[in-house]
Amino acid sequence: MGLNKQNLILFIILIIFQSCNTTKFVPSGDSLYTGSKIELKSEINKKQRKKLVSEINKKLKPKPNKTIFGFRYKLAIYTAMGTPKKEKGIRAKIKKKLGEPPVLYSTVNPAFSKEVINAHLFNNGFFRGITSYKIQTDTITTKVIYEINTGPAYKVARYKFSTQDTLINYLVNTGPIKSEIKLNRRYKLEKLKDERERADKILKDQGYYYFNADNLEFEADSNDATKDVYLKLTFKDEIPEKAIRRYTMRKITVLMDSSYLVDDTTEIIRDTLFIDGVHINVSKSFNPKAIANYVFLKENHIYSRSDHQLTLNRLMGMGLFKFVNLQIKEVDSLGLNAIITLSPLPKKTITGEIEAVTKSNNFVGPRASVSQSNRNLLKGGEKLSVNLHGSFETQITGKYKGLYTYEIGPQIQLKIPRFISPFKIKASTLYTPSTTFSASYNFTRRIDFFDMNSLKLGYTYNFRESNIIEHEFTPASLTFFTIRNISSSFTDLIKNNQRLQRRYQDQFISSLLYSYTYNEQTLQNKNNQIYFNGNFDIAGNLASLLSNVAGGRNENGNKTLGGIVYAQYVKIDGDVRNYHQITKKSQFVTRLFGGWGIPYGNSEALPYIRSYFAGGANSVRAFTVNSLGPGSYRAPDSLQGAYFIQQGGDIKLEANAEYRFTIVKVVKGALFADAGNTWLSRSNSQLQGGEFLGRSVIKELGVGGGIGIRIDLGFFIIRLDVATPFRKPWLPENNRWVLNQFDLSNKKWRNENIVFNIAIGYPF
Repeated sequence: MGLNKQNLILFIILIIFQSCNTTKFVPSGDSLYTGSKIELKSEINKKQRKKLVSEINKKLKPKPNKTIFGFRYKLAIYTAMGTPKKEKGIRAKIKKKLGEPPVLYSTVNPAFSKEVINAHLFNNGFFRGITSYKIQTDTITTKVIYEINTGPAYKVARYKFSTQDTLINYLVNTGPIKSEIKLNRRYKLEKLKDERERADKILKDQGYYYFNADNLEFEADSNDATKDVYLKLTFKDEIPEKAIRRYTMRKITVLMDSSYLVDDTTEIIRDTLFIDGVHINVSKSFNPKAIANYVFLKENHIYSRSDHQLTLNRLMGMGLFKFVNLQIKEVDSLGLNAIITLSPLPKKTITGEIEAVTKSNNFVGPRASVSQSNRNLLKGGEKLSVNLHGSFETQITGKYKGLYTYEIGPQIQLKIPRFISPFKIKASTLYTPSTTFSASYNFTRRIDFFDMNSLKLGYTYNFRESNIIEHEFTPASLTFFTIRNISSSFTDLIKNNQRLQRRYQDQFISSLLYSYTYNEQTLQNKNNQIYFNGNFDIAGNLASLLSNVAGGRNENGNKTLGGIVYAQYVKIDGDVRNYHQITKKSQFVTRLFGGWGIPYGNSEALPYIRSYFAGGANSVRAFTVNSLGPGSYRAPDSLQGAYFIQQGGDIKLEANAEYRFTIVKVVKGALFADAGNTWLSRSNSQLQGGEFLGRSVIKELGVGGGIGIRIDLGFFIIRLDVATPFRKPWLPENNRWVLNQFDLSNKKWRNENIVFNIAIGYPF
């Protein structure tokens, strides 16, 4: 019997009913633990109550079986698989990988949890908190209800840092880092720990090399009548003598790793130089001044832990060294020496890459690149990279068989590990700033249509504010875009579409760009990680000023500079993602992207290379690459046949959700849903339905979903996603949802609605 729709639904219902008996594996005399409930009685406000309950819940163990809308889905799978006959069979693997054994009440210790709760209350200023519990049970399940009366909250009425050393008192009390202990705020043990760390950091930056936070302790007293707490941070009774000595740097020396000299005997070590308070003895392959600029510990200056760390980070950030080792040695009762040892990386490298590319429009082909780098061009960490790339794509079978495209282009980039500017810019973080100058040229030939040339020049400042915040500012980016060798067939193809004609005319883009990135994915222990990237791009204002002085106009009335039309627009977009770690082997990821471009002055639409597109392996995967939009517009058959002509838009909205899970080791699975589209910022009679109208946006979103499988080797990820449309925005408004047409047995339906995406890396 075939597995038609009715049989499939019946099968799923049977599995669910079978799985409802989730107590099958609960031993006699025990019960299934269904979790706890907290009944809180307190005078604190609603927001604080919610936070306190959340904190307490995190401390209670064990956790009950996971649920979705009250259904214990993992336990259901575990139960449905029964007792497999084979330990390595498919049922055993499903039970182990996707299932979850019952959490039994016998593993719960409410009395211990009560003490945990009371300790948490005390550490958060509820010194008179009382917790009791009661057991709610029936024949098969048990729940624990914790009744918590926090009592009054004790607040910090007075705090001071006071020791026997008046200089230390002055440094801590007037230090640049403000105390986290605020008067008239609820007492919190965590704030006391932070205050000890603050004092420790200030003192280490003021020469107290051997000081440690453990040398400090709090003295506390409380008034039960007023609910006030009085705090004093002071030295412990026994504190090492070295801990309260203030050390000065005597000598700072920079040396080359001796193993480097053995490996490369052609290098000559120069005489020791004294530059900016640093003794430098490195090979002649390095500029000693450039190295000295990143040594922040100086002779006869007070030792600073921040300068110690800044020196390590900046030297490593030059990109010249495998290792940077900084040793501190005590030379007398108040003096320290620093010895910095550098282990250089190879100066030159050559890398090559070859890959096979397949797109959702069924075009395939190879892509290759070769790159040569000199990481120390001017002996100060200036990295020169020269790259040559090329690609070819065609359709082996299908309606576009015989059409092909190839492209080739060189790129040169010089990255300097400091700011290059007419005025001095101070980088105030631990991370090494950089200035990058780049130039690239790209030639694309679309057989039987045209040749495209693109030249791009620019320079960019890049600097990290912290481990998770990065800024990128490009004061000048110049792009020259030209079309040559236009065929008559291509001219005929776009002759009735003025918008497309303007997209494929010669154009000059002069823009200023800024990019801000906030990325919590570097925080390994955070279960909920946020990523945000925001971009601002404005173009054409300088070109407009120059055009007014030395420019002209073309036959269409567009202003030109040097005979080339220049673009004018302002564009802003944002990409926010949330990575939620459900378990060690599963993750739920959501993404929302929004972008808005406003062409003005000399432009009626964004340039082709600055436009927004939707559809493809990293977008709405149920639609072929760049095929969605604008709006409800659908290109006529004549343009549908021109596989490379993509309309794009000035505005884009996109949302994605993906559940990722481990199938076995490096093999990962995914369930996903995507929605999105592009729109025009102004109406266009040739693209009916393409304009952005707020009342129609939701109705014009293309929606789709599917499944994916990935081979995740860590450093390399191969991804296959299979998707189908749920809603097609170009159909009549009442017929856009197409889920009811789902029919895997129909070959024509499969050809039109099943989209395969093969790609490298995750989509977001």
